Amino acid sequence: MEKLAALKKDRIEIVDILRGFALLGIIIVHFTEQYYAGQPPEAVKDFGTKNIADNIVQGFSGLFVQGKFYMIFSFLFGLSFFIQMDKNNGSPTFLVRFAWRLVMLFAIGFLHQLHYRGDILTIYAVLGFSLLLCYRLPDKALLIIALVLIFNIPSLGVRLYQATFNGDANPFPNNDQKELQLYFDTVKSGSYVDIVKADFYEFSSKPDFQIFSGRLYITLGLFLLGLYSGRKNFFGNWEEQIPWVKKLCKISLWTILGTVIFTLAFFGGTQAAGFKINAATGWAVGGLAYDVFNACLAALYIMGILLLFRKEKWKPRLMQFYALGRMGLTTYLMQTLFGFFIYFSVGLGLLGVMGALPCLLIGLAVYVFQIFFSKWWLENFRFGPVEWLWRSLTYFKIQPMK
Repeated sequence: MEKLAALKKDRIEIVDILRGFALLGIIIVHFTEQYYAGQPPEAVKDFGTKNIADNIVQGFSGLFVQGKFYMIFSFLFGLSFFIQMDKNNGSPTFLVRFAWRLVMLFAIGFLHQLHYRGDILTIYAVLGFSLLLCYRLPDKALLIIALVLIFNIPSLGVRLYQATFNGDANPFPNNDQKELQLYFDTVKSGSYVDIVKADFYEFSSKPDFQIFSGRLYITLGLFLLGLYSGRKNFFGNWEEQIPWVKKLCKISLWTILGTVIFTLAFFGGTQAAGFKINAATGWAVGGLAYDVFNACLAALYIMGILLLFRKEKWKPRLMQFYALGRMGLTTYLMQTLFGFFIYFSVGLGLLGVMGALPCLLIGLAVYVFQIFFSKWWLENFRFGPVEWLWRSLTYFKIQPMK
């Protein structure tokens, strides 16, 4: 334990705790979806729901987990950039090294993409260059741009345009059922090479989903918000800013309540009045409400962790997330390794066999294992294994592990 305590001295504990907490939400989403990122074919669209318990789990995940925890993870990426930049005084050497670090992250992410088409590391690597371009922006401009992107205003503009000029058309892309079925059959019963080939070809459609869903804008906005919070040293002295933490909690809660009331009033009111809204308008209003809801709930989770961490009985409980969050990249990739083996044909091939509830329990068991594994690893080594590889590639030098 002395070694782990020594590591904490050079890090902001709460940041690693939040990262570990975010990875809990990520594993819940991925395992309940059975590591099947994307739309399933119509013939098996409900493969994760075998009974009412599965429906409850999926409903809970969709409402409280899905789309929220990746936001925390993305926010922390921008914050980590500032922490590294601040330690290096923003030197040109650091900026060049960080750019190369992003190239190496893309390479790691691409290998991950070949095994799981829902990879986010390649997206992080590409968008990470925006931090190099924006790190000198004035605080006010940085905050405004971040919030505009987080609330997905660029996508809202596109949706409103479609609602005005193309409202009767289906705003959602029409996916070829034959292609969807082929991909499902590949991961369900194909060979390892077949799966890698399929995920390689899926990579080309990744930008389409990111732009259509607005994930690209939201992720970039979260990077910039993380950079902004780093400038303000929010997490460096967060215990001195409890009034702000509580204020942000109230703002988030009232915004969530207002969003829910507005959405119910809009759709319920138009239906009660007998007014038929077109698909594009419904998509614009519903999409905006969903993006605002996700952002505010993610903020509420972060502020809640901060408030709980102040309490003596909660601090040791939340510290369970620390080691796992400290080696977050390894944890994220290890979760895919488990999911790949459990659900895809090259392993147990359980895709579609179980419902969401047993998958959730398996995911939680994997996460508990990762907690113990990460503690043991950091008691014996300085970095997580993938973090060590990433660092060694960044510095062109084998880093000491012990």
